[in-house]
Amino acid sequence: MAGLVFLVVIGCLNTGRAAPAKTPSGARERKIPLSDAMSSWGYYGVTPESPDGKRLCYTIFPNPDGLANKTLYSAELWVANIDGTGHKRLFKGKSVFHNGLNQSWVDNNHIVFASNGDTYIINADTGKIAFGPFEGFLPGHYALGGKVLMYQKDVFTKPRGIYEFDTATGKLRLAIPYDSKILHVQCSADGKTILFRTKKDTFDALAKANLENGEVHIFPNEKPMHFQWFDERTFFGSIVPRVTGGDPQKYPLHQMYRWNLAGEIIEHLAGEICHGAARADGQYLAGESWYGSNPIVMRLYRRDQIEPIAEIFSHNFTPVVWGGRNHVNPSFSRDGMRLYYNRGVSKTTSQAFCCDLTGWVEPMTRKFSSPPAAAK
Repeated sequence: MAGLVFLVVIGCLNTGRAAPAKTPSGARERKIPLSDAMSSWGYYGVTPESPDGKRLCYTIFPNPDGLANKTLYSAELWVANIDGTGHKRLFKGKSVFHNGLNQSWVDNNHIVFASNGDTYIINADTGKIAFGPFEGFLPGHYALGGKVLMYQKDVFTKPRGIYEFDTATGKLRLAIPYDSKILHVQCSADGKTILFRTKKDTFDALAKANLENGEVHIFPNEKPMHFQWFDERTFFGSIVPRVTGGDPQKYPLHQMYRWNLAGEIIEHLAGEICHGAARADGQYLAGESWYGSNPIVMRLYRRDQIEPIAEIFSHNFTPVVWGGRNHVNPSFSRDGMRLYYNRGVSKTTSQAFCCDLTGWVEPMTRKFSSPPAAAK
């Protein structure tokens, strides 16, 4: 039977149109944390792997007593070796379930994260705080070149805008003065342009900002859902009604597309995806079914294919994902041969998993400069 499934998967790789494979076997999928408590990777699309590919960072919620999506729960920052050994707790704090502790690697030895509304940068070897706390600040999705983007969401102790902290100099500067809503801050791999979520009229919009001169441009209409950089000059996300540059009659809702920085759709990327991730070479994408779906289905796609290569998982534990807001938040490994995600294991618990993609995807021969994979 295993051989038959393998052949079906290879057929999907060759044509992109065959019936998808079913949920991977236990030999292909692993839960990374040793704890059976709630656990989580960080932001969607941001790999939990250190830049050298040797370690992982994740969050454990040791004693969640409910699924309220805005409640602060006890949360612990952990690291482990890439092979699932050497687990070590670095920090005990508090967070909502949404993106764990918003953790991501700054370099091979430091992790940036948020606890109880403040941002810290911690030494992943010693567990000592290297910088911070930055009170009232939340971190962007990832750091680049030792520089961490931050913003204040609710309580403002400094002029409003996007700040850049340089770990090399220890200096914090206001990079983008901006007096409105800021969320999901992400920098292009060349360090020149920032994308972030803001508010325009009655809808959530996407903004781009020049990191060198501070200029901000707000795209018209609704932002693409869960936008991310695709390469240094284009971004991707899911189609929603009134989306920037899109016509629902022409572009099917909830499928994945790519935009240029003029706000124009330039490429169809994949079928239905909510929280998504793209491999560093842009040739494969992954993500779960749309908000409120039951069952929740996680799919792997080849670029520009509507039918998936495989179903990574399918489960009916919707309260923990849509009600508890511990979203699936997929990401690829730096070598593109593994997929990380949060998967529901009961109505009240989801955990951080990894799936081996060997035989389902082709090895990378080149990389685009997508920021999470390009961090130094």
